[in-house]
Amino acid sequence: MNKEKVGSFYDIVWTEYLPGYEETEKHWAMFFSPEEVKGKSVLDSGCGTGIFSIIFARNGAGRVLGIDISPGSLETARGLKEKFKLDNASFERQDMLKLPYPDASFDIVWAWGTVHHTTDPLGAITELIRVLKPGGALFLAIYKKTNVTWIHEAIRKTLIKTPRRAWNGLAKVMAFFGTPIVFLFKRREKSRKGEKLSELILDWYFVPIRHYYTPEEIRAFLEGKGFAIEKYLAHSGRFNSSSNFIYKSRKPAP
Repeated sequence: MNKEKVGSFYDIVWTEYLPGYEETEKHWAMFFSPEEVKGKSVLDSGCGTGIFSIIFARNGAGRVLGIDISPGSLETARGLKEKFKLDNASFERQDMLKLPYPDASFDIVWAWGTVHHTTDPLGAITELIRVLKPGGALFLAIYKKTNVTWIHEAIRKTLIKTPRRAWNGLAKVMAFFGTPIVFLFKRREKSRKGEKLSELILDWYFVPIRHYYTPEEIRAFLEGKGFAIEKYLAHSGRFNSSSNFIYKSRKPAP
């Protein structure tokens, strides 16, 4: 599997689905405030629909750059920019494993659920660290490796072999039958609301590349680079087994 297949997958996902703005902004506010981002330069790495780029821009960031490898996603993101009439946000097609930006270009790097869809997640994080200014904030949301990860992977690897034209329909059917299970067995409310279950299933089980890490692995990696952990969220989803964990960390100042 390669990045082009991931890009074409998200051409499907982020042109049909758009997270709710207000609910997404409430989630964003768990980690950043307008005071912290005012006048700052922000890289939204793997921006998808651009919803987080728009939130940063509307909350006072000086410059927001959203990057993605999916042309369809970027088209959606540019449409959002026009909708909100923003002049401090822009979008580019880039590969986060080979960023064309100089070292220390951004005050904040935001990567919500994206590095684990690259061919080299730790390499992607290393590249994000390179373009982050000393003292800057790095936000990562990454799929958690658990004892049942192999079940998720077995389902995903089976479903991605089905015809692509059937994926949306299959996701909706799975959501229909899965809704009672979510209702009965969920562990908590999802921290990022505003998404339909069918959207989540499409993203969970049909994406071509998906990696998993334990929180301990990523903490050790970040601390090995000198980063200080400022905030940790153990689960962002309804279930422990399918959840992102989140780190907000700070690059060491010179």
